[in-house]
Amino acid sequence: MFESITLNGRTIAPALFLAPMAGITNSAFRRLLSDYGGYGALTTEMLSASAFLHENTAQSAFSRRRDCEGPVIYQLRTSGEEDLEAAFAKLEGQHPAAIDLNLGCPAPEIQKLASGAALFRDFQRLEQVLKRIRTFYRGTLTVKCRLGDDPERWREPFLERLRLFEDSDVHAITVHPRFSGEKLKRRARWQEFPWIASRTKIPIIGNGDIRSLRNIEDNPDYFSPLAGLMLGRIVAQKPWIFPEFAGYAPPEINHAEVWERLYHYTLEDLPPERAIGRMKEFTAYFSKNFFFGHELFRKCQSARNISEMRESAMRFFESKPVLAKAGHEFH
Repeated sequence: MFESITLNGRTIAPALFLAPMAGITNSAFRRLLSDYGGYGALTTEMLSASAFLHENTAQSAFSRRRDCEGPVIYQLRTSGEEDLEAAFAKLEGQHPAAIDLNLGCPAPEIQKLASGAALFRDFQRLEQVLKRIRTFYRGTLTVKCRLGDDPERWREPFLERLRLFEDSDVHAITVHPRFSGEKLKRRARWQEFPWIASRTKIPIIGNGDIRSLRNIEDNPDYFSPLAGLMLGRIVAQKPWIFPEFAGYAPPEINHAEVWERLYHYTLEDLPPERAIGRMKEFTAYFSKNFFFGHELFRKCQSARNISEMRESAMRFFESKPVLAKAGHEFH
């Protein structure tokens, strides 16, 4: 299952994708994942269409791409007010596997900018944005969305948007099956995947709370209609997990070495005063690997600088921490 997917004539194998995650899926983290492989394509953090125009793509931790990463999807946040022609032209210079529109982010600060879930909600504006994009960009276009706003009456509006995506030559849709008002502690509604996939010819990529192959094996009716999977928070916790989903033998993991490797990769991309925030964000997830991981989290969060943070993390790893049992993961 999920051996490959073809997007606009390009085959991506396996059909396993990294979800865009704010503060996590920067260049250094994608470089770390490339050390383990097992994925089909990686994804950037959500990029602001306007801010991206001012970035130095050879140096930016947001948009820099190394050859070792393989196919990379660039996700864009837009309200439609930006210079999309210039943004897409610059993105094409990065040779993306696809350009993805973020239509799902429910964060209030993103919706106030008329982006993410707010753009998905506004059908007329979404239609205008897609029509405009397709006047100057014929490359691979994907979208990522949630189910909508109303748990009682979401299907008809969702179908309307599926038709729009088909008319706009969208090549894949990643669906995170939660509603825009639902927090991540509420389980993703995997049971909606078959209905969605049956209503469109566009490949559907499933996202949300997928943490192990057991999820797929225990719910074949939910996942078999999908064309691919997108993994998010579990990859931040276990950067080596893609090979498990791809059917490879799991690599032998030295947790201290993984943490320290990302530490050095991050410092190559960012100055210490910015790198510390990225490492704190990563450690919040990585600490879930340990029975007493809250100690690692607490010590790293309270570090005054990145050198102090590394010293605290290394002391924790030298204490030979007990690994958490399977299932002790983000929900």
